[in-house]
Amino acid sequence: MRKREDVYSRLARHLNDLPAGFPPTSSGVEIRILRRLFSEDEAELALSLTLIPERPSSVAGRAHLPLDEAERRLDEMSRKGLIYRAEGRDGRRRFSANQFVIGIWEYQVGRLDPDLARDMGEYLPTLMDKGPWSKTPQLRTIPVMKAIPVRREILAHEKAEDLLAGRGRFLIAPCICRREQALVGHGCGKMEEACLIMGSGVDYYRDNGIGRVIDRDEALAILKRADAEGLVLQPSNAKRVANICMCCGCCCGVLRTIKAHPRPAEFVSSPFRAAFGASTCRDCLVCLTRCPMDALTRDEAGTISLRPERCIGCGLCVSTCPSGRLTLVRKPAGEQREVPATFARTYIDMARKRGKLARLAGAWLRSAVFKK
Repeated sequence: MRKREDVYSRLARHLNDLPAGFPPTSSGVEIRILRRLFSEDEAELALSLTLIPERPSSVAGRAHLPLDEAERRLDEMSRKGLIYRAEGRDGRRRFSANQFVIGIWEYQVGRLDPDLARDMGEYLPTLMDKGPWSKTPQLRTIPVMKAIPVRREILAHEKAEDLLAGRGRFLIAPCICRREQALVGHGCGKMEEACLIMGSGVDYYRDNGIGRVIDRDEALAILKRADAEGLVLQPSNAKRVANICMCCGCCCGVLRTIKAHPRPAEFVSSPFRAAFGASTCRDCLVCLTRCPMDALTRDEAGTISLRPERCIGCGLCVSTCPSGRLTLVRKPAGEQREVPATFARTYIDMARKRGKLARLAGAWLRSAVFKK
């Protein structure tokens, strides 16, 4: 009986051992969230999964389940967004653990209710402050292209349009942050279809009924609309991205959390910051409403100033500046974070900096042993 009662605590520790973390709280809100999402049987089975995609036979061996039952339960859990499912080159399904963020939480966009949204609102500060985000963010910030003159050097992984190059499949999904805030009475009314998915993730989202498949032209049109609505572009923190989130400072869990810090620029992976030429400012005040971090302020004398320690380099102020005196400049090399080549490398970096790399390697070895 003891084992069954403690399964959610064990699952919480299991998720915290993954690279992105799932830190504990004094209130136990993280356990309440798991109880809302997982049945006891689902929580128990989730403990047998690692980030390594495996065939059901491997998981069944560790979970001590008949193969047909393991396959059925794994498939059900993946359709709830609790674990990940993908087809291997041999056409057979494989399953792996989902990190809580980015992962389990984002896949709950169709299962949200006010109580779950409030619990996540309570948990978010702990998740961001005590998690690995400040060391290795899972997302980075890139500017809208209108914000960067053609003459300025920009790398392919810093340009939204180039991130779509070579990708043949796209899906647009609802933003869970905006939906979550709307449920608790704090919605902003900005576009909800704001999570652009690419590559193999398209299959998972489509098969789980999250979002709709679109073509490249619509994907580009959505990115342009994001600029018009004042949304920050946050692709996955890798040169080959899996997704681009279009985020607002009022609803996005990441942006809301770093905005509460005195120096948000230190929490983001962004190669740029804004520069302000006050002498030719037209005092239109558009930049003040567009900045998601309150990096631009106006004092009692009407003077606008820029606080670079709050600038995350999104370019939203630059793209609508009528005088052209707001520009983006590249940070010194020592202030720019390295962008990993792939998201797998991002996970490895996160695990290493959290002291969890040995556990990640152990998970790979365990999965290899049980492969059949």
